Amino acid sequence: MKRIILAGILTLFASITFASEELDIYTWLYRGAGNATERLGVLRNVAEAKLDGTGELYAEAISQLLLEQPRMRTSAEKETADAMARLLTNLLGESKYTGAANDLWRMVEAFDNPLVKADALIALGRIRSEAHLELIVRLLEDLNLNPAADREKGEKIAYGAILSLEKYRNLSGYSPVFFAANSWYSRRVKDQAIAALPYIVDDPSDAISSIIKSGTYEIKLLGLQKENESKASASAKSDVALLGLGEAWKSATNDVKERVILSRIRKLSIDMMVKYGSSTPDAVPLLERCYKEGIDAEEKLGAITALSMNKSDAAAQALASFLLNMNSKRRANDIKQEDERMVRAIIPALGTQGSTKGRIALQQVELTDWTNAVKVLATEALKKLR
Repeated sequence: MKRIILAGILTLFASITFASEELDIYTWLYRGAGNATERLGVLRNVAEAKLDGTGELYAEAISQLLLEQPRMRTSAEKETADAMARLLTNLLGESKYTGAANDLWRMVEAFDNPLVKADALIALGRIRSEAHLELIVRLLEDLNLNPAADREKGEKIAYGAILSLEKYRNLSGYSPVFFAANSWYSRRVKDQAIAALPYIVDDPSDAISSIIKSGTYEIKLLGLQKENESKASASAKSDVALLGLGEAWKSATNDVKERVILSRIRKLSIDMMVKYGSSTPDAVPLLERCYKEGIDAEEKLGAITALSMNKSDAAAQALASFLLNMNSKRRANDIKQEDERMVRAIIPALGTQGSTKGRIALQQVELTDWTNAVKVLATEALKKLR
């Protein structure tokens, strides 16, 4: 048994030694190559051999390429330089050799070929070089705001930056990728940005909060949708929903399209509050406004449901005031069809909310000329008050 184990160890050692010797041979061949074309051939052979410990050779090669590249003037030389650059950026990204990070960024700056730039950006993302993260963020932000004169070239670089920030898995990359999904690019680039967002960070709440505060109406809505789709905690989503609801009531507009977008923001915010829970009294004035000024019955009914889930005294008082107002309208014989629908929602909501602050309003139903069905709802709600 010992002989078998010893034989296995010797075989493993021999294979490691051979691999090391093979890499030494390739390194010798690379350094002895007479021109860039020969060096490219050696590097391709190294890549095919799939050897370990190749990072230092690739780093040496990329440094040499950066020195020689400005002197490569002919079309053939430039093609060789681009081919070597793309090979090296991919190999360094695969090996995650951090020692070449600075040279990878120099590739972004030095080469005109957008595919070389994109590959270098992706390699930096795979390495996760923190020293270059902010530079990539700013690069994509600039591209988002300023369409390139050569749009195809700009899109290729942006595509690389998006993939890079996806691989960084850092919150600072979320906003530029989000805005890339809503910028001037073609559908292919936008779709890649949308696909990258869930992988950048599980909880994008801080970034999305900034987006909602500063964005256009459409951007606010998209930000809220992405928060809802994210893996953020229920409490974080609820907080962002409250922010979205507040932002939707900040501005008044006579533009029909914008009013519809604002109503969609409010409805989604309300749905999120119901789904993820919200008992903060800060939500109550906004929900009251949705009930009183909402664009349609859906928004008003949503506000009632959200208030029923909010266990604050302020929520109970708001629902009670809604019912007291309905009782007054009933006594004045001023009830409309929508009011009938609302009162049948408000009464059970007071029961669900559960506060005794709704007792007087519910008791008044018995003394008001409501239908028996409405009075039964009030009786059932009263039983639930704590």
